Amino acid sequence: MIAVNFHELVQHVFDDTLAISLPAFRPEMVLCATIVALLLVRMIVPRWLSGPTILTLTGCSLAMWLLAPWRYFCHFFADGTDTFAGETFTGMLQVDGFGVFMRALLIAFVILFVIFTRITRFPHRLDTAEFFVLVLGATVGMCLMVSANHMMIVFLGVEMASVPSYILAGMMKENRRASEAALKYSVYGAAAAGIMIYGISLLCGTLGTAQLPAMAAALAELLQTPTASSSYMILVLGGLMLTVGVAFKLSAVPFHFWAPDVFEGAPAEIAAFLSIASKAAALGLLVRLAIGLGYSPEPEALATLAPVRTFIVATIGVMAAVTCTFGNLAAYGQISMKRLLAYSTIAHAGYMMMP
Repeated sequence: MIAVNFHELVQHVFDDTLAISLPAFRPEMVLCATIVALLLVRMIVPRWLSGPTILTLTGCSLAMWLLAPWRYFCHFFADGTDTFAGETFTGMLQVDGFGVFMRALLIAFVILFVIFTRITRFPHRLDTAEFFVLVLGATVGMCLMVSANHMMIVFLGVEMASVPSYILAGMMKENRRASEAALKYSVYGAAAAGIMIYGISLLCGTLGTAQLPAMAAALAELLQTPTASSSYMILVLGGLMLTVGVAFKLSAVPFHFWAPDVFEGAPAEIAAFLSIASKAAALGLLVRLAIGLGYSPEPEALATLAPVRTFIVATIGVMAAVTCTFGNLAAYGQISMKRLLAYSTIAHAGYMMMP
């Protein structure tokens, strides 16, 4: 009987992966294939200087065509429902209209970013392949962030988006400020990642699951148990630690310290990538976590989760207000244009957190 159940489980996972999960994950697979193609072209045809740009634009355009956001929007405006909503890879990722929109936004920005770097002639043409490999690698991580439905995917997406960004910040190896920016960025990022993964371990260990809908159900059940009050402080601490990682990616106060130094030392093109793509992905992740942990389709559980929603709204609201205020006030005293724009992005992170 156990062998039969195991066989059915494996067959179900196999069928789900081939029929549902992989077709929904095709845009990210194309981006990964583009990374491999860039590395191969760099080795096989090193003198084809325009090749990396052409391959990157082709791969991103194909990923956008496979994602087909217009198809989702047409169905949504036709009947008013998100008919494509569902989970993939046994609940690890969430596919819905919001995720499709955010992934399309990220891929469209990368297409514009590639054109922008071609116009500004950054980086040096001999380093173009490695540069686009890092950009596409970070983009894949950002796509995972906005589609995350599991805490391990949350952490994996954040790290996949962060590690290439550390290298991009120090892309100009001969520039001392760029190297300093990359070092500060990586040190702050490592600290934020450590705090975040510890918070995730507290939440998952207390609730007994790492999938967001199951965590919300476990939270609702825990809040209905009078004897579980001893776990509340652990959950609050874990939630705050999880917020550290997301706030770091958003450069929200008080986890913004890396932004002015990194934006000043990194090339302007990299600063544009970090201030737009990274912020959009972090905002998408924040929406996933806030809704995933505070919402349940069952009316009783939804009413029970009211304290969780109050905690989330209060935390994000206070952080947004402080971020807006500090970002704008600190920008007044800057004499460097790049640092002024860095504080402007900090303030805009607060604006994005408000809704």
